[in-house]
Amino acid sequence: MTHFLQSKFKIFMLCAFVLLGLTGCSNPRGTDGKTKVDQIIASEQMVVEKGRINVSDISDEALKKKYEKLGDKDTITIEPTSFSEALSASWFDGLIVWPIAQLINVFASWTDAGIGIILATLLIQILVFAFTYKSQLSMQRMQEAQPEIERLQSKYKGKDDERSRMMMAQEMQKVYTKYDIHPFGSILVTFIQLPIMMGVYYATMRAAAVVYGTFFGMPLSETPIAAFTSFGSGDVQWGPMIVYVLMIIFQIISLQLPKWLKKYDDKKNNVKQKKYLKQENGMANTMNTTMYFSTALIAVMYLSWPIAMSFYWLVSSVIRSIQSLFLHFVIMDKDKTKKK
Repeated sequence: MTHFLQSKFKIFMLCAFVLLGLTGCSNPRGTDGKTKVDQIIASEQMVVEKGRINVSDISDEALKKKYEKLGDKDTITIEPTSFSEALSASWFDGLIVWPIAQLINVFASWTDAGIGIILATLLIQILVFAFTYKSQLSMQRMQEAQPEIERLQSKYKGKDDERSRMMMAQEMQKVYTKYDIHPFGSILVTFIQLPIMMGVYYATMRAAAVVYGTFFGMPLSETPIAAFTSFGSGDVQWGPMIVYVLMIIFQIISLQLPKWLKKYDDKKNNVKQKKYLKQENGMANTMNTTMYFSTALIAVMYLSWPIAMSFYWLVSSVIRSIQSLFLHFVIMDKDKTKKK
């Protein structure tokens, strides 16, 4: 299991670097954390206050000089963004970011920007789940098979001769067959999820409805750090603070949930941890440290970013948690019933 997770992490990082190199996407945020005016994707003509967007970091010098003369309360007209305009910027902008951003804009026009993010993220996650649930189920089964996999790794630990390696591979394949595990199925999940995840991330920053929109009256352009500093004033901004804190909590829950479900099953089935499994806790602790570090990094970054990003991450974490519970208690329970 340890080697599988290490390989999966390497594959994920490789895919991320390759995708970042191929997308050609520039950072839609300026140095102040606001969306650059020339990066906004609109479905119709709109006006927005200059103070809500970034005009100082755009590439068009003429427009920059024109906009910098305006006051923060002055308005700027944003024209609709066509598919051809997005595609001319990069294939990733045109084929992935633009459709998702326009989807958010459409949903937001029916309700508000926050609901638009929820509905768009939910629809996309359902579609991705429909195409990858078998691979995700295989990954859940890997958790179930972990004791047998760890036993084999302990059995052949330190045996590097060719015969031992072949015997270990054969026994490992029997375990995979027993639990109907397809180790390389996780690669499919990564290749499908990663570009979509990045697309939603960029679309949330660039959708016009999010740039000037609200969620139950809370401007999504506000930043958590501004909300926390509002304690010194008479007008405390509770909304951004609550969203930010919930985002951190559910991010941790979504990452830890598979492990918690495994412990729940072990306790339910009276499975005791073997000595050879306890020796592997070092790797688990390292993974936990990495997880908490990445969550802390996200928390620090999102302090100065518009609350729309924290809201998107919160929605995604909740949906991932629900998917994990669905796979575990519905799909896997049915799977176990069939085997009996």
